[in-house]
Amino acid sequence: MNFLFLVRRALPAITLSAALSGCGSTTAPDFSQMSAKYANILEQYQINMIFQNILRSSENRPVSFLDMPNINGSGSITTTPYASAFFTGGILPYNASYLPINGGLNSITPGVSLSVGNSFNFTQSSLDNAVFWKGYLNELPIENVKYFEHNHIPKEVLLSLVVDEIEITKPNGESLTLINNPLRPDHEEFQKHLYKLIAYGLGAYLIDTSQKIGPPLSVSHLKSTFGDNAFEAMKESGIVLKKVGSSSELKFQPIQVSKKYKLCINTNKYENFVRQEYGDSIFCQETLAQEIGKPSVEKKLQPKLNIRIRSTNNIFEYLGQVVKAQLAEKPYMVTLPPTATTFNSNTSKFNQYALFVVNKNQSTPRPFSNIEGLDGNLYSIPSENNGYSPLAIKLLSQFMSLQKIPGSIPASPSVLLK
Repeated sequence: MNFLFLVRRALPAITLSAALSGCGSTTAPDFSQMSAKYANILEQYQINMIFQNILRSSENRPVSFLDMPNINGSGSITTTPYASAFFTGGILPYNASYLPINGGLNSITPGVSLSVGNSFNFTQSSLDNAVFWKGYLNELPIENVKYFEHNHIPKEVLLSLVVDEIEITKPNGESLTLINNPLRPDHEEFQKHLYKLIAYGLGAYLIDTSQKIGPPLSVSHLKSTFGDNAFEAMKESGIVLKKVGSSSELKFQPIQVSKKYKLCINTNKYENFVRQEYGDSIFCQETLAQEIGKPSVEKKLQPKLNIRIRSTNNIFEYLGQVVKAQLAEKPYMVTLPPTATTFNSNTSKFNQYALFVVNKNQSTPRPFSNIEGLDGNLYSIPSENNGYSPLAIKLLSQFMSLQKIPGSIPASPSVLLK
């Protein structure tokens, strides 16, 4: 019997087997699996980049940010059919076309060889440009703070990250400035005032603000300048006329009313304590229109509070200071005890209220982040007993995302990695 004839008859079955094997193979590239793998890699990449820049800030080294805007992937499947034959009773010559007379074909085993390949190409774009750095170095707008005021984010964590300093000016002109820096000896005093303000209800609120427009005007002056319907015209323009002066010389102060976010306290049962310690300026209800009727003597006898907000850059600097204090010869761990409204899922865990936990040259199984420094030391954020570390990384990542406006990320491709 012709051997080639037998093989030719077997090939359709082999090809069918190969097709079925290729379709049902569990090793074929799967889009969802590849996408999930890329998402996991990108997540760890972003966490490590933020942690790396916190370490750089702790050592006063320049920070640098990269972004992965694009990913291109390709997958392929190659199938090669084959047949293996088992002979008995003789040896088939190299170029033989027929089986030897004294031999026979015992069996033919069809099969298929399957090879799978996939590859990724991605670009890394540098954020080191003027558009990104302008927003990165500017103080955070108060409305950005408002975005993160939710029940699942402890207020003491959010405000510890964004509040840079508290300045209290006393009635005699003496000024007390408390800086939120764990390397300074007055850090506990800062935390004391911050927690007191949180207890009073400090937060970001949208309030009505006022601005005087020129001097007070009499009714005759208003009508001669703006016409007989001066009051209606000003109202349509958003200008309020506040009565000032005595009844004999009644005048109106034009006030432009607008809305803006302010870090302030709503009036509550603690109002008298707040007024004695921090003055009226910290209240949300305090506007210029309300201040007009106040005696100047009363305002001079009150203290004044000024709260300065950080930039995204200063948040990196602050967390760098937290790391430096923690790894010093006399370590100081920044902890944030819970306030009345805090919900903490780390209850009963070690370091449950620590703001940021970093280990140096310690073996940690499956760390949250692991970085080798320029000094050769290994720094890691543990995956367990790490306090608010993941939340701090998450908030910092979101603050950075607000800086990624059009023009801050270069057009791709920038650096092509294969």
